[in-house]
Amino acid sequence: MKFTTLFAPLALLAPTFASPIINASASADSPTIVDALTSVNQTTVKFGNVIVNWNGGLLGTVPVLAESTALLVTVKKGTSIAEHSEPLDNDGALAVAGTTQSLVASVNTTLTTLIEARPKFDKLLLTPIIVLNLKIQRDATADLSEAIIAKVPEALQAIAKNLVAPIDQSFATAIDAYEA
Repeated sequence: MKFTTLFAPLALLAPTFASPIINASASADSPTIVDALTSVNQTTVKFGNVIVNWNGGLLGTVPVLAESTALLVTVKKGTSIAEHSEPLDNDGALAVAGTTQSLVASVNTTLTTLIEARPKFDKLLLTPIIVLNLKIQRDATADLSEAIIAKVPEALQAIAKNLVAPIDQSFATAIDAYEA
């Protein structure tokens, strides 16, 4: 039980250490917004798979924490990439839209999986940590969305906002499920 006492504060601190390190200078070799979204999507899927494969044991929460932190880092890096990117043209916005649609599906699936895993977290008394983590992830994801939407041509920004809206709705559903 002492591991639980140590684990909870460490889990709360993990997002604090998840700060992006990225070269602010733009070049032909710099990652694009599509690259960033693809990376976020891949990390989201990986996190979902870790939740699916978790047996509910305390030691099994270590990979859950690691992937959750990796996801937060990836989202923050994506935000930095978007902030340092040039404005998108219509073709670029279309490419981002396609990648975003894949991400929306992955986020919904992963958060649904996380909701289904709540009894396992309840058993370990970790539900409050999951709520906090979800709120941090939601805020980071909103920052990423805002940074990308700012790069979309003004005429397409309303469409871009509608495209990412289901992500925030999925987070709201997951947070509500864990706060209930």
